Amino acid sequence: MKIIIHIIILAFITASCQSQELNVNIKNVEINIPGSPGPWLKYSDNFYCYFRTDNDKFSSGSNHQFYILDKDGKIKSQIDVPKKLQTFYYDLYIKNDTIFTTEYYDHNTFYLDQTNNTWIETKKGIDLYYDDKDYSVYSLDFGEWGGVTWFKDKQTRKQFEIGATTPIINKLKETYYLTAGKSVLKIDNPKKLDKSEEPYVYQKAVLDERFHREGNYSTNGAETIFEYKNDDYFNPTFSLATSFISNNKLYHLYKDSISTKIGTIENKKLVPFYEFKSEIRPFQWNYDTRNPIQNNNFQSVQFRTDKDSVYGIIEINKNNFKVIQFNNIYKEPVFGEKKMNEWIENTFDNYYSNFSTLTLNQIDKVEQEIYATDITQKHKISTYRLDGRNVETPRIYRKIESDELRLITIYYYSQDEKRIELINFEWGENRNKNQNIADVVASMSNKEKEETLYKQKFNWISDYLRSKLGEPNENKSDKNGTEQKWKKNNKIIVLEYSKRDVELTIYNE
Repeated sequence: MKIIIHIIILAFITASCQSQELNVNIKNVEINIPGSPGPWLKYSDNFYCYFRTDNDKFSSGSNHQFYILDKDGKIKSQIDVPKKLQTFYYDLYIKNDTIFTTEYYDHNTFYLDQTNNTWIETKKGIDLYYDDKDYSVYSLDFGEWGGVTWFKDKQTRKQFEIGATTPIINKLKETYYLTAGKSVLKIDNPKKLDKSEEPYVYQKAVLDERFHREGNYSTNGAETIFEYKNDDYFNPTFSLATSFISNNKLYHLYKDSISTKIGTIENKKLVPFYEFKSEIRPFQWNYDTRNPIQNNNFQSVQFRTDKDSVYGIIEINKNNFKVIQFNNIYKEPVFGEKKMNEWIENTFDNYYSNFSTLTLNQIDKVEQEIYATDITQKHKISTYRLDGRNVETPRIYRKIESDELRLITIYYYSQDEKRIELINFEWGENRNKNQNIADVVASMSNKEKEETLYKQKFNWISDYLRSKLGEPNENKSDKNGTEQKWKKNNKIIVLEYSKRDVELTIYNE
């Protein structure tokens, strides 16, 4: 049966011939979510996605959010991410119609309870990449030492291995195809692979501490039907995103130096028949490897574009090929110097006058009224100024003043009464702006301008505090900066200037 390719957006994608075997559809979706995308997948009518929100100066911690979006990009649920998954490396995949996440190093695994909108910890995830009536296939990546893929015969329990790292596995008729890195391997009979002298064992690979072995670089028993060799390691121009089966044929989604294409392999060469004219770059996170393998029926692949706010999912379901492009319109507000200075004056007056009775709920209301960005961290944060006091990790908000400056307000509060114990205002570099290489170079060579900016901010705050509190009780300066301190009615106010920031702190003695 002849199937016509449907083209919705001609400027986005074109076909290189009149009829093909795939139905290709394009959809544009607008979303409004802070952060940048981590692992995503499409399942049923929903998108399941991690977003990484930036931590500003708190670079040691991770701050991931998890969302369920409907087919039009509307948020159905925002679900808290467990502490064990607040890491840089994690897998997102489907197993038995359930969404799972497995943390990379320790295999901590959670499944998504969509009835109660929560992640529930379960048995640590196994490294299973493919499973059929004959074989269970496992794979591990040992980094610079290579990788191994094991075929376990279900009847004899014997294992055979090959030098392929976390491959995408397809089975066409009785032949297995492994897409790994920049090559495609064909395996007619897994028993002809090398017999494994160190087979995959769940106890050793998952439950024991950090299993490691040398990778296998052998392809004995397999035929290399495609391999791309001529690429610059530091500036690659070719990548194989995935392989999939449609209408009993094996297809490959790949990017070369010109564009992204769909093609087949003929005589060990990729032959394209479909070309994406817009710059989309499909990719696979090196730690998010279980998702693409759905035993030939379904997979979803992420892609980037030349715009940080535009990215998407390619959904492959038998002969249906859908490209869903997301345009993230979220932008953190920029207040401007005048409005930010007015906010500081009014807010400091309020906090200073009511400090003894100020609560967490009250400061949340103040910050949320101007749509400040909550960047509260999940790891423990403390301050030497409150040594011996029983306080929680602080609530932290960010406001962008200008292209150069941002203001972070940090609120330490008591564990029991949620009473505010210390407030710290910190003006520093706005790290949340989009910069090209020229901007970065200019910034690095213009430190004097940045220091002048902080000095001007310090002088303005100092003048304001002098008009309100009088002359400081202490005033110290050296080549590294200046500190001014006021003591008023059991309250201590400290204003500090350095070459990299300005801080204003208020707390009780």
